[in-house]
Amino acid sequence: MNRNKLLTLYRTMLIAREIDRVEQQIASRGEAFFHLSGAGHEATAALAEYLTPDDWLHCHYRDRALLVARGISPRTFFDNLLCNEYAPGSGRRMSAFFSDPQLNVLSMVAPTGNNALQAAGVAAAVKEQDNHPIVYCGVGDGTTQQGEWLEGVAEAVRSNLPVLFIVQDNRWAISTNTEGQTCFSRADGQATDLFGLPIHYVDGRDVLFADKVFAQVVAEMREQRKPAMIVMQVERLRSHTNADDHSIYRSEEDLAEAQLHGDPIANLEEHLTAYGMTTAELKVIRAQVDDQVAAAEEEALQAKDALPAFDACIQHPVELTHPNKETFGVQSGDATDTDNMLNMKDAMRQVLLNHLLVDPRVTLYGEDIEDPKGDVFGVTRGLSTRFPGRVMNSPLSESTIIGSSIGRALTGQRPVAFLQFADFMPTAYNQIVNELATMHWRSDGQWSAPVIIMVACGGYRPGLGPYHAQTNESVLAHCPGIDVVMPSSAHDAAGLLNAAFLSQRPTVFLYPKTCLNDSDKATSADVHEQFVPLGVARKIQSGHDLTLVGWGNTVSICEQTATALEQVGIATDVIDLRSISPWDQKLVLSSAEKTARLIVVHEDNQTCGLGAEVIATVAEKAKLPIAMRRITRPDTHIPCNFPNQTLILPGFKRTLAAAAELLDLDLHWEEKSTPTDGNAFIEAIGSGPADESIEIVEIYVDAGQQLQRGDVVASVEATKSVFDITCSIDGEVTEILCEVGDTVNVGDNMIRLKTVSGSPAKQVVKDAIGNPILHRRKSQNTLVLTREPSGHRAFDVGMSTVKIAKGSRLVTNEELLGADNPMTSEDIVRRTGIRQRYW
Repeated sequence: MNRNKLLTLYRTMLIAREIDRVEQQIASRGEAFFHLSGAGHEATAALAEYLTPDDWLHCHYRDRALLVARGISPRTFFDNLLCNEYAPGSGRRMSAFFSDPQLNVLSMVAPTGNNALQAAGVAAAVKEQDNHPIVYCGVGDGTTQQGEWLEGVAEAVRSNLPVLFIVQDNRWAISTNTEGQTCFSRADGQATDLFGLPIHYVDGRDVLFADKVFAQVVAEMREQRKPAMIVMQVERLRSHTNADDHSIYRSEEDLAEAQLHGDPIANLEEHLTAYGMTTAELKVIRAQVDDQVAAAEEEALQAKDALPAFDACIQHPVELTHPNKETFGVQSGDATDTDNMLNMKDAMRQVLLNHLLVDPRVTLYGEDIEDPKGDVFGVTRGLSTRFPGRVMNSPLSESTIIGSSIGRALTGQRPVAFLQFADFMPTAYNQIVNELATMHWRSDGQWSAPVIIMVACGGYRPGLGPYHAQTNESVLAHCPGIDVVMPSSAHDAAGLLNAAFLSQRPTVFLYPKTCLNDSDKATSADVHEQFVPLGVARKIQSGHDLTLVGWGNTVSICEQTATALEQVGIATDVIDLRSISPWDQKLVLSSAEKTARLIVVHEDNQTCGLGAEVIATVAEKAKLPIAMRRITRPDTHIPCNFPNQTLILPGFKRTLAAAAELLDLDLHWEEKSTPTDGNAFIEAIGSGPADESIEIVEIYVDAGQQLQRGDVVASVEATKSVFDITCSIDGEVTEILCEVGDTVNVGDNMIRLKTVSGSPAKQVVKDAIGNPILHRRKSQNTLVLTREPSGHRAFDVGMSTVKIAKGSRLVTNEELLGADNPMTSEDIVRRTGIRQRYW
């Protein structure tokens, strides 16, 4: 290493060390509250010479010397420490965490290890670039036991991604000694590799030795476009933070040895002396560094405080949110050419295809999404064949799918991450909640990660259970920084997906699996032109007696309830919220004030569900009293037993009963008749929970034929496969109720049998709802007076006109209440809707 290079490296390391010292003083004076030192870790500064401006850095919080070498100024360190107006992120991050888009320094993570999956995603996005960039991922030794760091290494190894993993091993995870307790430092000695990736060991106390290894490893990575791992052994020369005292858990001998032999700056000074540098010359450099850092400190201390941010999201342009911007296709009820209509599944697939065609930045990543499977529900079928390398199967890991997608988005790509079921989202919550949702806010808009997460959700189908039937929208809506949508129709699915691609926010796109193949809510094939503004609900029908609000699967329940109420002349507003966060407060509030009655229906469980938020908002903002109810899943889980599932999830019966209560109606149910003894039916079944109907391919039985349990009666085609339906009881075929080529709804009868024992016990495939009978109750609010016999002669009285005269004085609620009344004007408004009246 030549003398000039040594001096540059020495100055950089000194600046980082002096920043540490001054920060500690500022914290000791009470002018800052948190300080984290990088003393002892400065050898990573030697890596900077081998990095190009096109390389990406996802740093460790002790990478302070590397950050200085990359170009982060001393002033920025102090701005960040003081959380002032010039701090990266405007004072929202803890002071040890930096980012700089101009330097490709990614927003550093506080949950240690989260950076590994993002680094892998960045590397996947830039791997094929002509300038051969690499991605640096720095962590401490304690972090190497984090599952998501291990997943990040595995992702880089599996896909051969150019990520340089450097583990800074100071042997301490705060107060826990890690020797012999990590994936590289084991009880039986040092590991030579991790997942087949060779481990290079470097003495970070000797920066010259570290420099040689960095040069060699980076050169190989650029040439071979593969990952690499370095374990750099260093000493932590200070306590973990200013809130820690390492003398409590480290021996005096250990601390003394670290100071004596573990300081990379002191060791570098010995090399400089060997190159002929005098003590006086080194002292001059130290003085220059001291002055530079002191000036930066003084400037930062003069800056103003950062201003608070009351919204975690990037602002949507009006074109994405205005109700008038919605563009429609032809809907099922209006279609004349039904052959060209698309159900929800096909509409979503077509939208994805359109965006893959026009935007090379779009990628799809998830489990089983490649052909021939094309997603477990067929949403992506055919796409990987047309776009190999852009529509890709992922490993069986939700956190890897989301974390790597965030990395891709940070480079400017538009990734779509597929999770198979909403029930599996908790395994990705760390990346969703801590990274995806906070990225824009924590960097004050310097970074954004507009990932679209597409997730099948919801129940109401046989064969589901507690891990294939949840929606979880309330947890997601509670998380600031992401949009959450849930369509119930093909048009809404297409329109909302188009909107998500235009949005700069991350979006969780929940689609109910029972709606995927619903031909009654299909849309025309021009889905590229269909658009649904974000945060805007859809009013399905209008009325003045009751407001019903639902989303996803519960929209059909609201529609069914409204139809039943029409038999007694009740007109209902039915609103499909469709956008969960943000949601359309204006439409719901205006409808509730019009009808004075509101019922919110949702699948998620009751406590802290979105229905509570909707009702609380209406209660706070309505100008008159509103009678309100929630119909939800109780605070329990969803069983696989289908009759129990239908009782636990919100349904037509519970919703109509709540409506009848609010509308003062009498309700009773006319139960469906069951087959009499000697008769049984073979019903249509689907191959999966998304099947609404099946097509009859072949019928293998005739009238009069004797059947035994297990005999094949028909071959049918569902959305996922062609399969056989078999007989469930011994009997004689008396009537075949369908023909080859017919489309039969799941749960409908296909074949009638004559049996000895009657209908067998069998699995229920749809909710057996009876017929509701509704009657208006006689009003209890009218006072009925009996007529007394009178001896007076009866005569007619006529009125020609009715006139109204206002009083001359306008009296406000405040005047009526007086000074001592505990009620307020708003109390009267809430009860009567009146603020003032003529007297």
